[in-house]
Amino acid sequence: MVVMQLYLCEKPSQAKDIAAVLGARRRGDGCWLGTNVTVTWCIGHLLETAPPDAYDPRYKRWVLADLPIIPDKWKMTVKPRTASQYKAVKRLLGEATELVIATDADREGEMIARELVEHCRYRGPIRRLWLSALDDASIRKALAALKPGVETFSLYHSALGRSGPTG
Repeated sequence: MVVMQLYLCEKPSQAKDIAAVLGARRRGDGCWLGTNVTVTWCIGHLLETAPPDAYDPRYKRWVLADLPIIPDKWKMTVKPRTASQYKAVKRLLGEATELVIATDADREGEMIARELVEHCRYRGPIRRLWLSALDDASIRKALAALKPGVETFSLYHSALGRSGPTG
């Protein structure tokens, strides 16, 4: 089995810096490719909360009697503006044998990655790259100290709580 470690970054510039340190210098479709390593990016949130009419066509028109609209399960949809990058990330998640979340080291960064992991149904191992600077030395130090994904999962829950029921 070919190992493919996927690094999921928040922004293209962040991905380029991390890819350079990892030796992933070949440009792919929405990613940087190296030997058994791929680095991709999200362009911020690639998903958004589905509009009310995604739950029921009658919600296309706002009627006061229908409010509040509280679905059993909140739906997320792909943002049209960044749909091509979403497709690239989804494909790469399907090919990955391990995911390294490399989004910003905060609640929002965790949420951006975890909502994609959930939406794309990635089920493999997850680790977390925790860094606050993008210079080569900082990236190398963080790469040498990858955290287990469970260590930062609570940040995702915290971000969900701050954003309300829609995520």
